[in-house]
Parts: sequence; C-alpha cells; structure tokens
Amino acid sequence: MAAAALEQHLESVGRESEPRGVAFFDLDGTLIAGYSIIALALETLREGLRQRRFRESLRLLADIVGQKTARTDKGSHYHRLVRRLGRSLAGIREEELLELGERACERHLLGQLFPEAIGLVEAHRAAGHHLVIVTAASHYQVAPLARLLGIDEICCTRLEVIDGHFTGRVLNPLCYGEGKALAARRVLRRRRGALRRSWFYTDSLADLPLLRRVGHPVAINPREDLAREAARNDWPILRFSSRGTPDLESLLRTALTGQALAATALVGSLASRLGGNRLANASRVAQLLGDVGSGLAGLEFEVEGAEHLHAVRPAVYIFNHQSLLDGMVIAHLLRRDTVALCKAEMARVPVLGNLLRQTDTIFVQREEQDQREVLQRAMAVLREGRSLVVAPEGTRSSLGDIRPFRPGALLLARKAGVPLVPIVLHNVKDALPKGSLLIRPTTIRITVLPPLDAAAGGNVRQLARELELRYRDLLATSPRAGLPNGLRQPALSDQRHSAA
Repeated sequence: MAAAALEQHLESVGRESEPRGVAFFDLDGTLIAGYSIIALALETLREGLRQRRFRESLRLLADIVGQKTARTDKGSHYHRLVRRLGRSLAGIREEELLELGERACERHLLGQLFPEAIGLVEAHRAAGHHLVIVTAASHYQVAPLARLLGIDEICCTRLEVIDGHFTGRVLNPLCYGEGKALAARRVLRRRRGALRRSWFYTDSLADLPLLRRVGHPVAINPREDLAREAARNDWPILRFSSRGTPDLESLLRTALTGQALAATALVGSLASRLGGNRLANASRVAQLLGDVGSGLAGLEFEVEGAEHLHAVRPAVYIFNHQSLLDGMVIAHLLRRDTVALCKAEMARVPVLGNLLRQTDTIFVQREEQDQREVLQRAMAVLREGRSLVVAPEGTRSSLGDIRPFRPGALLLARKAGVPLVPIVLHNVKDALPKGSLLIRPTTIRITVLPPLDAAAGGNVRQLARELELRYRDLLATSPRAGLPNGLRQPALSDQRHSAA
C-alpha cells in the first residue's frame, strides 16, 4: 500500500513539469530517519570538542530532540533552546564544526537516508523543479547531505560567525515554524515562483504554516496529529519504512548473520587444521558464506544474465561496490574457485578478516606504488584455473553511485588471456547502506553482462571508462524501489545557502 502510494505520487510529480516549480524538503524525519543533531553530537563526543561544555550542550541537545519528538507547537520554547545551544558554541572555530558535520554525514546520516525520499528528490529533479531543503537544523548538519543529493539550495538556522569563530548568537529569523514559510517566500520571490506551484514534504506538525501555503503539501511519516490534519485537508500521506526503528525481524537477522560469519570462520579453521585440500576448503567457506549468510540475512536474488556467470572459467569478474554485504552476494553468485582482491585494511576486521584469508583473498596495500607481488599472485590464481573478482572502483561510494573505474582488472584479464565478466549490483545498499549496521531483508537485483574479450580494443583506460559508463546507464534505469543512482555530487560552492 505504501509503495503504491509512493509510485502514484512520483508519477503525479512527473506530470507537473513546471520550470518555476520549487520542491521544499524538511530534513529530520523526512529525508532521513531520526535527527541530524544527534549524529553531530556523537561526532562531537568522539572528537572531544570543548570538553568543559559537554554536559550543558548535550543536555540542550536532549531537550531539543525531546521538543522535536513531542511535535508540539511550543515554538517559543524551541527558539529558547536553540539560542542556548548557540551560546554554548561561543568561541569554537567554525572549521571544527564543518569537519564534524562531514564526519557525521559519512558515519551516521548516510545510513539513515530514506531511499523513498531520495526517489522524490530525483522525481522533482527530472521534472525540472528547483530543489530546496528547508530545515531548523544548522548548515553544519545539512550541507554534506545536500551536496551528495545534488540539492540546489538550503534554508536553515544560521549561527553567527566572526573571524572564523562562533559568537554564540543565532541569527534571526530561526528557520522553524513560521520561519520556514518566510524562507520559502524569499526563495520563490527571487525565482519569480509561486507557492501554489510549490511542493513541501515534512513529518512535523510545527511546519503547518508552510504546509497550508503551498499548492502541493505532503505529509511524510506523520504522527497522529499531522495525520489528522492531512486527512482533514485531503493532503497526500506517504509512509517510508526502509529506515528508522528496526523491526524484530531485522534485529534477529542481523544477529544471526553475524553468528553465521563466526561459525563459517570456525568451520574453515577446523578444516585447515585437519589437513583438508586448501582449494576445496576455500570454495566450501565461500559457499557457506554466500548461501547460509545470505539466507539468514533475508536476501533474495533476481539475476538477469545468470548464464554468463559460469560460461567461461577462469575469468576476471568485476562488480560495483555498494555495501559491506557485496562479498556475501558475490560469494552466493560465484560459489567456487574464486579469489577476491581486497584492500589490506579488511584483513584486520574481526571474523571477516579470518574469512577472507581462508578464501585466499589477495590483500592490496593501495598506497604502495610497487604492486608486482599482487600481480604475480593474481596471475598464479588464474593459471591454476581459479577466477578473480575485483571491484574496479576501489572503494564503495556514499550513495551507491558509480565511481571512476580503475583499469587494473582489465590489465589482469588481458595479460592472462581470460575474459572479463561484468556484474552489476543494483541495490545491495538497500539491505545494508554505508553507515548502517542493521541488515534489512531485501530482494537483490543483479545484471550479469556477457563475457568481454579484454584483449580486444585498444587503451585499457578508455575501455575502463566505457565500462564505467555502461554501469551508470544500467543503474540509471533501475526500478525506483531502490536508492536512485547517478546522483549529482556538486562541490559545496555550487550550492546556494539561504538565510531563514
């Protein structure tokens, strides 16, 4: 029901191609599950910023979150809390909060992004609408996410900065309640737009002043008070369940998957000590990881082009890196006689590092200039009839979009005279996004392209670029159910940051 309502709404947005249309998005509870200020507080604790002010600042943060959670209309109380929090920052360098905001986004907020909400952003972008986040949060909480999502403009609460340090003052007007409506009118006045041609998405009853003024108000995950108001006014209601408070099934599956990893590592260790065949043991561990692990995690698979997986072996398989679950997914697909190339840091991860060693993983020190030893080991694997699996991006992206492909996999395939088999992972990030520790049962969509002759063609860098573009095209046409791909990532200076 929720998915159908979202799909219907996305289609309605697509029909509203309006060059002066503006889509306004609240942040907390609308684009992300939870509160961005908590993520910033966690990073503040991690860094030990201004230790003597922790107790007061954290108490104020708790009060602010409590106020937001209560969804009350006591705007004056909220204003007082934010101003007290501003005073607690007096004297701190703005640069410190900018850095903390970036880390809070990377470590916490990315894992809280609603895929459904990002689908809304992409639908409005496709319709040519101007995109604006309008939030009571500060610039330091919202700017990193806005940049990653390609949001055009930010209206937020501003803290006064002089000579690179916070003065302790919060600049008026606060972007809360009626302040959001004022901010939206300023945006529209500058763009010669109109409220009746604008959208506003929010989960908060405090945002009624703007909800009542726009032509397209939408309640996202509303509590009972906002749901009643939306029903009374016949406003659309959209409910997102892909993030937020975990259900019992997700908690149990995450715990069971962790236990399965530990048990698989133990089985592999015992087999090695008993003197079993090394190659057979490596394949057994990979099969247990892929089949038992993915089953306990609640992963199901839709594979297009599955016939290409085992058509020619040995081969060099490449895949786009989206999630910590990628290895489990690839193990499920390839099952046997495959060795991964992996960054050396993974060898130090408890349990997982042991599993990787048992499957003969080749660990790569990325900072090393001389990679001859890695090349020799990789070629030895291919000569003995086993395949290699490589993520040519080197590291996973923040939102699952494609990063530049390195030509190393193509060079290996060309040198060994084996085919290259591209595997496109569409939505593994939906099961375990970057920044999250909770696995959610998901149907994983995969496209396996026909084997490519790496010796054909010319420059390997150009071939890598062509493959990268092919991946981008395939992901851009993925169904909307997952997190949209190909999101713009403009520099922070490309965004316009408005005063509330």
